[in-house]
Amino acid sequence: MRLDLLKRIIFVTILVITFSCQGEDSSLEKDMYQKLQSIKTADKADEPIAESDSLALSLVDYYEHQGSKLKLAEAYYYAGRVFYERRDFTKSLHYYKKAVAALPHCDTPDLEGVIYSQIGYVFSCQDLSEEAVTAFKQSYQFCKNQKDTLGMIYGLRDWGKELGDHGKYNEARRLLLESIQLAKAKKIDYLYYGNKSNLAGLYCKLQDYPKAKAEINEALTCVYGPDSSGVLATAASIYMTIGMVDSAEYYSKQLLKIGTIYARCSANERLAEIALKRGQAKEALHYLTVYKKLNDSINETKNTETVAKINALYNYQRQEQENAELRESNQRIYFYLTVACFVILTLAFIFIAVYLYYTKHKDTKSLRSEILEQAKKWQQTQEEKALSEERKKQIQECDICKKFNNFADNSMTFAPNITDKDWQELEQVINTVCPRFTERLENLCDISATERKICLLRKIDIAPVKVANLLNKSKQAISSTRERLYEKSFGQKGSPTQWDDYLQSL
Repeated sequence: MRLDLLKRIIFVTILVITFSCQGEDSSLEKDMYQKLQSIKTADKADEPIAESDSLALSLVDYYEHQGSKLKLAEAYYYAGRVFYERRDFTKSLHYYKKAVAALPHCDTPDLEGVIYSQIGYVFSCQDLSEEAVTAFKQSYQFCKNQKDTLGMIYGLRDWGKELGDHGKYNEARRLLLESIQLAKAKKIDYLYYGNKSNLAGLYCKLQDYPKAKAEINEALTCVYGPDSSGVLATAASIYMTIGMVDSAEYYSKQLLKIGTIYARCSANERLAEIALKRGQAKEALHYLTVYKKLNDSINETKNTETVAKINALYNYQRQEQENAELRESNQRIYFYLTVACFVILTLAFIFIAVYLYYTKHKDTKSLRSEILEQAKKWQQTQEEKALSEERKKQIQECDICKKFNNFADNSMTFAPNITDKDWQELEQVINTVCPRFTERLENLCDISATERKICLLRKIDIAPVKVANLLNKSKQAISSTRERLYEKSFGQKGSPTQWDDYLQSL
């Protein structure tokens, strides 16, 4: 409080006794405005801004102390965008909420709709469906009040997609149809055809395949822009589901050229399945190899994001320290400008410097303590990971595990002869290395003999495709079984990967 008061006294005094500061302030303000425009332009052009955290935080620090409320709100918003791109959702949400609080509603009400849309994306990425729906509804309402048709189209689309992803299909369909009608009325082709693809995906979930086919066929007449990968992925999935294998193959191969890493991963898996059905073992092996590489890359990215969250506090403190150094530099500039005019200002600056020194020293000790605590937590996580890897290694080195891996590797060429004794021996080895593994499974829910075998095979890291071959099942059946096990165990829907992760944790 005293420090803030002294700063204000010094600032007012400088304005009264010297005009030399005006040139400095004007230059700094112009520089900050140009930086704000640069990050704004990059974001609107879909250029990567994840590495612009220092720039975004320097803008926040500057506009928190001077400048208009609108620019402060924009600085908060783009700080939120940067941390969203960095997958640091906690900080992203923090800055979005500060942007809403700082926004001068009378000047730019349309920005509020954009901010709530981004808040919805943050919640959606964290599987907070109800919160995401609330944010998308608010975004749509703000845009509707301002008669912002483009914002309304996005709002309805995002709202509908979120509901569709969580089983509320009828409401999702209504919202998507309304979004499509608006896009058609305004002749915004990329949104019209993109939403047609979203609607096709929804009909596929409803198992209304004729409508799904009709919608995706229309969407495919105009594929361009940022939604291209999603449209092609939806088309390939629908055609595969309804048995149009040639069409599924064609669009899957298109995805290999222009799809996102997730779309390319699914496309290679789909192409491998098609090749296997046609007896093209060489092609199937190629696609499976690429699929595994992409899947490993995706998993590595997820692991990197987890490590980033562990270090989030340390990074935040580092950024705050950089901002503190920037403020200290500005204070020294003011000091040198005023020292020649009044000796009393020199004494005041000395007092502030001493005060800041002791404050910074205290903060540094606190920061070191927090960093040490984070390091301990990180070390504990590494030890748990090492234990898990050691158990996995022990299982893989067992003869029975090698035997099953050999069965799996050759399952595409001949049917393996797996005896009940083999299954019993595999289960015994797993329970020895991971005590009470099967007992814990049975305590969660009732599992059939086939489900039990699937769990044992996934525990020793045999790929789902090979599991399907070993058990004479389709890959889709294996995936559905794992989804069903997750839902029976935890009372909520989950993906096959989530069930596999749980198995590895036992």
